[in-house]
Amino acid sequence: MMNNEVGIYIHIPFCLKKCNYCDFVSFSSYEFEENYFKKLLKEIDIRNSNTKKIKTIYFGGGTPSSVKTKNIRNTILQLKEKFDLSNLEEMTIEVNPGICNNDNIQEYYDMGFNRLSIGVQTFDEVMLKKLGRIHNKEDIYNTINMARIVGFKNISIDLMYGLPDDSLKRLQSDMELAMNLDLQHISTYGLIIEPNTKFEKDFKNGLLKLPSEEILLEMRELINEKVNYYGFNHYEIANYAKSSYESKHNLIYWNNNDYYGFGVNSTTKVNGIRFTNEPNLNNYINSYKFEKYNLEVLTDEIVIEEGIFLGLRKIAGIDLECFLNRYNIDIKQKYKKVIDELLEIKAIRLNDKTLKLTNFGIEISNYCMSKFLS
Repeated sequence: MMNNEVGIYIHIPFCLKKCNYCDFVSFSSYEFEENYFKKLLKEIDIRNSNTKKIKTIYFGGGTPSSVKTKNIRNTILQLKEKFDLSNLEEMTIEVNPGICNNDNIQEYYDMGFNRLSIGVQTFDEVMLKKLGRIHNKEDIYNTINMARIVGFKNISIDLMYGLPDDSLKRLQSDMELAMNLDLQHISTYGLIIEPNTKFEKDFKNGLLKLPSEEILLEMRELINEKVNYYGFNHYEIANYAKSSYESKHNLIYWNNNDYYGFGVNSTTKVNGIRFTNEPNLNNYINSYKFEKYNLEVLTDEIVIEEGIFLGLRKIAGIDLECFLNRYNIDIKQKYKKVIDELLEIKAIRLNDKTLKLTNFGIEISNYCMSKFLS
């Protein structure tokens, strides 16, 4: 069950402002920034491994573009010293429009980042305010233009749908604007009302009017229609890419490969062990050791089930021969009852080479994937 593609995720938990829908572990306490990065570098030092060649590095958050560039640079230098980056193919940093300028985007490029992920969410000024975002439409265009000028050739944006008072007309406008930006990658996310968010409070108080399931289905159909027309490949349930621009880092997750997570609340899965870091910022900074929360020894059964669960997120589905070679399991035999049930309702498609979700299966993907879990 060994694999050779390994990624590193670096969590930068600082944000200037918490968005109304966000439940990620993030803080606006920038007075802790320096101490956080000192502890982060120490964690990388203690948990280093030159036995694995790293394929991808991803700086996420939070808002990585809101912290000092010297702290990002020092983190990269520490990774170069402690890990084998000779096979590194992709290094991504998340940036938010309005927090970037030409200087820090130039510095990211000079540090070796070759991919930007921009948190656009929407081009609609009114909706941006509803979401609690701090940027505007002009900031989006400025950030993308600056990135191109300094040399970035792999730019991804996030877009959201199913928002309060949302409409097909608004989404249509967003998609048209996005398609005219010559982007390489787009991720689309339907709004989920997460616990302990402002939107959850508003929803419970009857202050949020959300689209119906029928409208959400039409929205997803609209997205698929637009990206397909403009030459994007729908390669994962929520992700679209021009040819050869799929997110290599996210494919490490979806291919059930190993990854290191550094920073508060990040998760590591390496050599059959999975654990999560301390979720509290103060505790992470001030503790004398790095606690491993939710420590889990991954049994063959867990690894196989997650291989199916994650593999079905990919539009191409699961390569049956590769799965057999990696896990020594014939899916068609072991999961015949589940497969027959999902074939009956036309949620999956099975042939001699692949097992994958149909369009209907994608709409009920959580149900389909859960059927394979014991």
